[in-house]
Amino acid sequence: MLSNRFELSFKNIEVRIWIVIMVPFFIVGALFIIFAEFKYQSLGIVFPLIAWIIFYVWRFFYRRKQKEGINNPS
Repeated sequence: MLSNRFELSFKNIEVRIWIVIMVPFFIVGALFIIFAEFKYQSLGIVFPLIAWIIFYVWRFFYRRKQKEGINNPS
């Protein structure tokens, strides 16, 4: 039932890439919220959303590449 378990450690490349992408974007978003003028502070949420999009696009292509490697062992 749970054959594809998720390993939450730095050995897992998906966890490492998530941290590399998300942490800087969250820091930039937080700084934007803190230091931007009041009418632009709500744009700070855009930075984490962009990071999530980048991560999941990368993850999609990474998993597709893994599946192709499993289906076509040469």
